[in-house]
Amino acid sequence: MRVVYRLDEFAWKLSEPRHVVGVLASLLDSPFLLQSTSAPAPPESAVVFVGDPAHAPGDCAALLPLTDWPAWKLTDLELASLEDGVLPCPHGDSGSASTERALPGACLRSLAFLLHREEERLDTRRDQWGCFSGFSTRLGEWGVLDRPIVNQWALQLSRRVRAWAERRNHRLAEVPRWKNGKRFAVALTHDVDWVRRYSVRQSLRLLGQARKPGSYAFRHGLRSTAEAIVHFADRSDPYCTFDRWMSEEAGHGFRSTFLFCPPHPKPRHEYDPTYLETDRVQFRGRAMTVAGLMRAIAAAECEVGLHASYESYVRSEELSRQREQIERAARIPIRGVRQHFLRFDIGRTWEAQERAGFAYDSTLGYNEAVGFRAGVGAPFHPWNPATRDERTLLELPMTLMDGTLFRTLKLTAAGAVERIRAHFDAIEQVGGLAVLLWHPNATDESAFPGWWDAYREALQDLAGRDAWVAPAGEIAAWWLERGRQMDSASSQ
Repeated sequence: MRVVYRLDEFAWKLSEPRHVVGVLASLLDSPFLLQSTSAPAPPESAVVFVGDPAHAPGDCAALLPLTDWPAWKLTDLELASLEDGVLPCPHGDSGSASTERALPGACLRSLAFLLHREEERLDTRRDQWGCFSGFSTRLGEWGVLDRPIVNQWALQLSRRVRAWAERRNHRLAEVPRWKNGKRFAVALTHDVDWVRRYSVRQSLRLLGQARKPGSYAFRHGLRSTAEAIVHFADRSDPYCTFDRWMSEEAGHGFRSTFLFCPPHPKPRHEYDPTYLETDRVQFRGRAMTVAGLMRAIAAAECEVGLHASYESYVRSEELSRQREQIERAARIPIRGVRQHFLRFDIGRTWEAQERAGFAYDSTLGYNEAVGFRAGVGAPFHPWNPATRDERTLLELPMTLMDGTLFRTLKLTAAGAVERIRAHFDAIEQVGGLAVLLWHPNATDESAFPGWWDAYREALQDLAGRDAWVAPAGEIAAWWLERGRQMDSASSQ
């Protein structure tokens, strides 16, 4: 038995709630169909009614109330705390209360506010890197940024539908959410900002990017050039430890994604990494080029993606050009991207990435905070307000980064491990997706004390859980194929 979401005339005309219903439906694990109440109801289906509660059929499995779709003001929003969860709503009013069948009256509108990132469309504040900051979000202010709110309400909806089916001795068809029936999923990702700490050439390139004395490139370029000269004869480099990352992950049966920076971005910014595909590195006891390293990583069944340059986040042609650079070096198609410094513009970045030919992005997260920027811990197709439809691009929201734990929150290694475990707990409870970002140079204990140890502890913790741990691209491909299976099963 499938789940059919029947939208009344008002709800069907609005594409925004249809998008939210689709995201919720993808988290229920049953084949589903969205249709208007003007169409004949399919036989042998669990009906979720979306619309005016007064018109809801008496035998529907669940109800998503919807009678209007007002514009919201940021200044009006407060957090509504309900028995089953929380919702941001004007004046904290969640509308009609949840019942045995119905979710709260403001549920769909509130979840759209999160998923469609209305907050950062309305709030024009940006930090020094042009990003909507984790310090600005109301979810952080309310203390609920680390809660996957969308997943939690999907779980409430699922409980209502399943209870309805059980009372009637019906069995809902299921499509596994994660590979091998795992309870939740984790994508391990690494942004490759550096390949060596002691490289005179790379340090001089950085110095050449300096805009003025006192700038980051000038200060760090001088320091790193001096360090590289002092350590010129060293046979090992503390940043060039890619084999160490892969071995540690493989010891638990895990694989990960390494996102490499383009060698020739246009324009080049002083924050852009300076390694080239022809630079030499060490990997598993062998000297090779960075391009050779990419190919070796891909041959080991890890993923290679693009860590796009600082200025590229709204430039589709440049993103396409950078993707092609990494493809030529790695000799494989590149499907995934994350923007440098997590630079992201809600109105333009997804559009640029989609036009550049990427299948998925994993930029949507915060430099300063752990948690769920769009309120969801799962892959989803972002909303496109220009076309009033969902994008083909898939977003895998980045949920936890090493620098947030150690630089912003200033945690010890033990404190970081505790926070990581709490994050896994939150994801596991809703069967969601966590996306971790750890930078490969973090094995250098002198520069990043505790970072590597915390990551190793995180892997150990994951090994003891019912988690599917994989590269981001593999998870994205699984989710897309799962969507096709749900559509196929629903049409039968």
